[in-house]
Amino acid sequence: MSPTPLPPSPRGPHCPPAAQLEAMSAGEAAPEATRTHVEGCADCRGQLEALTTAREAFVRARPPELFLRQLERRAASQPRRGLRWLLPVLGACVPLLALLVLVPRLEQEEGVRIKGGEFRVAASRAGGAPELLGPDAQVQSGDALRFSYEAKEAGHLLVLELDGRGAASVFYPYGSATSAPLPAGQRDFLPGSVVLDDAPGPEWLLAVFSPRPLQAAPLLEALRTQAGRAELTLSCPDCSVSTLRLQKRP
Repeated sequence: MSPTPLPPSPRGPHCPPAAQLEAMSAGEAAPEATRTHVEGCADCRGQLEALTTAREAFVRARPPELFLRQLERRAASQPRRGLRWLLPVLGACVPLLALLVLVPRLEQEEGVRIKGGEFRVAASRAGGAPELLGPDAQVQSGDALRFSYEAKEAGHLLVLELDGRGAASVFYPYGSATSAPLPAGQRDFLPGSVVLDDAPGPEWLLAVFSPRPLQAAPLLEALRTQAGRAELTLSCPDCSVSTLRLQKRP
């Protein structure tokens, strides 16, 4: 089943950002002021209902066990070096049209080695089985991405994106201004996923891990200043940064 984009919301300039409605549709907590506004705003309330309905329909069409079987079959059909499956354990929280599924841990495979060896990205596209993405992998508009990050020590994680138009966003925790806590030895794919828009590539994904909470704003600004560069650099005190470049077509 292909994700069907929702029509633009008619919300006004005083309505909360779309990312907050997407988070609410996935059951995430929202500020009291946002909840109050949505309750009294017909446009926002209607958009939230549409997001929730679309998310539920997408999950029904692609249940967790189906995604897991597809990923297992794809991995089994390819040459493997050091591939090891472990028991998947995940919660259930899905942003806008994003498929949340149970996915096992995957050890590094030939061709998908990423700086640091800790950051992994899997894509699920319409009509095809999910797959792990390596450097410069081809992706397209409508692909749903899932993320995994394993650290030896507990800390805090942001997954950032810089697209081909120079726009920078937080992909995990989706739309958040701050990082999410990450336990030591986290082996499963992280809750939630994101669906790629139609901005052409390259598409940069950066996992920023720190022992302390991170603010997204300065890191996003640093990424925007590097739009169009062949290579990206991003640093912050005591941070570990893993980078993956994808090639995206509309």
